[in-house]
Amino acid sequence: MPLLEAAFDDFDASWLDAEPAPSAAGSAEQLSPDEQRRLRRKISNRESARRCRLRKQRHLEELRAESARLRSLNRDLESRAGALSYRCLLVRRANHRLRSESASLSRRLAELRREILFRQVLMTAAAPAPAGAHAGFGAPLYEQALASLIA
Repeated sequence: MPLLEAAFDDFDASWLDAEPAPSAAGSAEQLSPDEQRRLRRKISNRESARRCRLRKQRHLEELRAESARLRSLNRDLESRAGALSYRCLLVRRANHRLRSESASLSRRLAELRREILFRQVLMTAAAPAPAGAHAGFGAPLYEQALASLIA
């Protein structure tokens, strides 16, 4: 199509003017006013069509540029989404590991508390009872420790 547009750009419409050139005086003078008007309209329509084709071509180039820009933006967003997805996976893994570690530490802490309580119970049972207090398993401190240990 650009070749056709170039041909119209070089188009010389002087031979269709109302005032004929001296070399073509014989043929142009023979045209009636209606035919001259029709020729002028034809030239005007061709020029209008050429301008329309140029506008259409400019619009198409703008659309292509916009399409390229949007494709680039889409690739950038896809890349960012992939990076965020990977980071989310890493955070989930770390969160799972930390939860497991927390549960393990909680179990270990509970075991240590039971062991400390058990030792306290043993120490209380082995300690001599003060004067006037009940000795052995009936001691209030021992019963409290034993109840905590069971709970």
